[in-house]
Amino acid sequence: MLFFLCAELQHDSALEFVNTRLVPENKARKMIENLKRISVTTNKTLCRYLRFKNTSSKDETTLLKSKRYSKTLNLPQTTFPLTMKNGASVQRELQIQKTSAFQNLYQWQRKQNWDQEFVLHDGPPYANGKPHVGHMVNKVLKDITNRYKVLKKHKVHYRPGWDCHGMPIELKAITDQSGKHLQLSPLEIRTKAKIFAEKTLAEQKKSFQEWGIMGDWKNVYKTLTPDYEAKQLDVFFEIYKKGDIYRDYMPVFWSTSSQSALAEAELEYNANHVSKSVYVKFPCTKTHFSNLSNSDQVYAIIWTTTPWTLPFNQAVCYSPKIKYSLLRNQKRSEVYLCEEKFVEKLKELVNDDLDLLSTLEGSQLEGLNYVHPLNNNKMPFLPSSHVLEGKGTGLVHIAPAHGHDDFFVALQHNLSRECHVNEKGTFVSGVDENLIGKTVGLDANDAVITALGQHVIKTENYLHSYPYDWRTKQPIIIRASKQWFIDLKRLKPLALQSLSGVKIIPQQSERGMVIELNTRPYWCISRQRAWGVPIPVFYHKATDEPLITSETIEHLKNLVLKHGTDCWWNLPEEELLPLSKDKAKDYVKGSDILDIWFDSGVSWASVLQESNGKADVYLEGIDQFKGWFQTSLLTSVAVRGEAPYRQIITHGFTTDEEGKKMSKSVGNVVDPEEVIFGGKDKKKNPSYGVDVLRWWVAHSHHHLHIMVGTTLLEKFQEDVFKVRKCMRHLVGNLFDFDPAKDMVEYNKMNPIDQYFLYVLYTTITQMEEAYESFSYHKVIQLLEKFFYSDLSSFYINITHDRCYCNAAADHARRSCQTVQYHVVNLITAGFAPIIPHLAEEIFRHLPKSHSDTDSTDSIFKLGWCKPLPAWNNVKAFNKLLPVFDMRRVVMDKFALESPVEFDIHIYSSPRLHDLLRELQPELTSSTSSLCELFQTSQVSVLDSPPIIIPEDSFILEGRTHLLTESSSVEVDYKILVTSAQLHMCERCRRYTAKSTTVTCDRCLNAMANDWAT
Repeated sequence: MLFFLCAELQHDSALEFVNTRLVPENKARKMIENLKRISVTTNKTLCRYLRFKNTSSKDETTLLKSKRYSKTLNLPQTTFPLTMKNGASVQRELQIQKTSAFQNLYQWQRKQNWDQEFVLHDGPPYANGKPHVGHMVNKVLKDITNRYKVLKKHKVHYRPGWDCHGMPIELKAITDQSGKHLQLSPLEIRTKAKIFAEKTLAEQKKSFQEWGIMGDWKNVYKTLTPDYEAKQLDVFFEIYKKGDIYRDYMPVFWSTSSQSALAEAELEYNANHVSKSVYVKFPCTKTHFSNLSNSDQVYAIIWTTTPWTLPFNQAVCYSPKIKYSLLRNQKRSEVYLCEEKFVEKLKELVNDDLDLLSTLEGSQLEGLNYVHPLNNNKMPFLPSSHVLEGKGTGLVHIAPAHGHDDFFVALQHNLSRECHVNEKGTFVSGVDENLIGKTVGLDANDAVITALGQHVIKTENYLHSYPYDWRTKQPIIIRASKQWFIDLKRLKPLALQSLSGVKIIPQQSERGMVIELNTRPYWCISRQRAWGVPIPVFYHKATDEPLITSETIEHLKNLVLKHGTDCWWNLPEEELLPLSKDKAKDYVKGSDILDIWFDSGVSWASVLQESNGKADVYLEGIDQFKGWFQTSLLTSVAVRGEAPYRQIITHGFTTDEEGKKMSKSVGNVVDPEEVIFGGKDKKKNPSYGVDVLRWWVAHSHHHLHIMVGTTLLEKFQEDVFKVRKCMRHLVGNLFDFDPAKDMVEYNKMNPIDQYFLYVLYTTITQMEEAYESFSYHKVIQLLEKFFYSDLSSFYINITHDRCYCNAAADHARRSCQTVQYHVVNLITAGFAPIIPHLAEEIFRHLPKSHSDTDSTDSIFKLGWCKPLPAWNNVKAFNKLLPVFDMRRVVMDKFALESPVEFDIHIYSSPRLHDLLRELQPELTSSTSSLCELFQTSQVSVLDSPPIIIPEDSFILEGRTHLLTESSSVEVDYKILVTSAQLHMCERCRRYTAKSTTVTCDRCLNAMANDWAT
């Protein structure tokens, strides 16, 4: 190395150095010139050449290639396969799934005599399509949770379930191009819908099981089974008895595309919706205004994004707290009334100069009237709190049947609330004959604007967020009709109080749940469809009064348990009612079904009976704060006065790698089946297997947008392969390890092994904490650090020599194997909930004690592997930290060179010297812990500074810290680095042999032990 430094600084010094080594001058000069152009790494080759001046490079190459002693090494032996390509992974996973241990794990753990129960209630997926990556995220997160709880010896209760009713299933089951489905009877619709739901359910169930989801698959729940439907009727009546279910004429969200009422949870808002907005002038009476000429006509300026509602206008609302302006248009002899802040916008609209006549307080508009431009009816101005400053013109027209605020204003002032628009959105009454038959969303807006004629100031497109039917993807309207509701006035305070005792993860999501509850005015639970559970009510033919009693409910429940809810459609009232035939003839059964959110929202009553109606965890997508989380809470609070869950855990939504929503039309949909099994073109769409997807889920679930695509899948496949490769290596190293006989006690272990058990202890403890907090991404982060940094790059790397080259039964080797055995057991258990197939595969290849009679066939039956308290030895950790500091300095200097080609000599202050002596009692060693850490051929710990510094060497100086329980002391050190002085050992490939013709003493003794046996 000195030669290289000289070569860099001056040619003459280098020449002199080379000449002393008897290298011909012409060759030396050529070598010096070459050295000017190459790196430290290559220069080392010349030093080695000089060291072996009596041995040709050909001899050294021969030593490197020799395999003469390979059979004397303790090389890893295992049948554990490595490859994950060409569908190998999924084939192994499917074989594991077929084993009874894997299939029967759920039933096995339910039979265990464990003290703790854990209940995860499955939010039912909708049985209306093939499984997608959203299902994968949800089911895998639940499975990780459940499998961890099994390892922790909790008796897990998890019944997978399906939501089987509702309009989306109905439409998919019956719709065809011919239009014949429009003539189907309710029973025909129900038959087709049930067949479709059952078929879809079976497909989803098969996929979920292929994903390795553990659950009570022999006892799944479905919202269409008679027992579930009967229990639903029970819950309905319990809420009805308490006065929280009522029937009323109210404005509701109405889907003209599905011709049914919708709940808030069934809406999705389209931020890019474009409405045709219109500015209209309504002629007003002049009695409230002074300084007007006889020719002046006062107009109230109205703005609306729903022109079709104008024929049903009943009043104009103002705010007493807003200031209004009266403006004259001299050219038209028109006077306009609008909010003060709207004046400038109005000037743009009329494109004329406007003179301010006066400013009025909103309260001065009390008693003002206007004439409706379509029917000439005289109508009132009314005060209302829903009129807001700076929004629109400050004057709001109300159509009571088509707005929530409008309806309550009309109710307060006894205005007409009649709806003249039918289920399809068509005008059927209450309008001029020219408007009869016009339909909202088709031609109603244009027809109304035309009918208004000169009263229209301007029309323009208005981009805004607007509610759509979440299934048909079509805009909805608000339409008043007779519906059944759950009254939230009493329930919301109880629900919020109950929610205060629920832990929500992530914590910031709690605010979203509270907001969703507070902003919900009521819950419409009736739907105008055929596929669902009927609302169990009969109406008196003469009075329209509903009949619901405990007798009618009990009678109907018995019929449902016997025949299913089809009986509501195929049996006459005389059989459905527990009344005499004469009395039964006075009633007609209702035609509405229950909202499917009520269907799933009462699942706690059927599925959680064994746990008193309460689950430990509900785990769903974040959108369920306005869906299943909320409806479950409301129904449970209504009946039982408490929430049905102790914890809520949420996850985000899947997108492509660019964060875009997946869409078939865009072509960015990721099909989990194709990811697992591969596509038709295996090169383009290879098979990744199940565990890679499960790793992706755990890695990503804390994100709001869970991205997936080819690049990410390849990355996660590499991660899983890294785990597999490391574990295969460890399992192979344990081929001759009998835990019962060969285990080394902790206090007799090598210091490096004690240190690594501390690392293992810390990792497992942190993983356990991450599992307990449902932070599965943190588990992945800990695993990645452990495998990439601690295990692969460090421990496996530095212990290769000890494992392979020491005598088989050597204490140091057994110490290392003991650590590796613990690593395999604990880390495999640690990642088993996430990638159970790989965990079970490793478990099958683990060494078993020859005296072991345990016939355990699954790693999940062993329980969570707790690290021993003795491993939590921070002293073992602190002891090596100074050496790690020194090691980094040396490795940085080596750059790309192999440390084994060097020897180092360490001189330090007494305190550090004492520590180094603990790690290496000998003056010079090639097998000490210190030498193992530096990975050099030899390490010498000097008592005094070296007198002679070899020419081909360099000195490193530095400072490090000695850590104690109470202090940190800074100490100095010097490290002399020289080229390895001895020869390469043909067996261990380290420079520890006295000549090239014999092995080193360590290898000779190791082989002698083998020969002796």
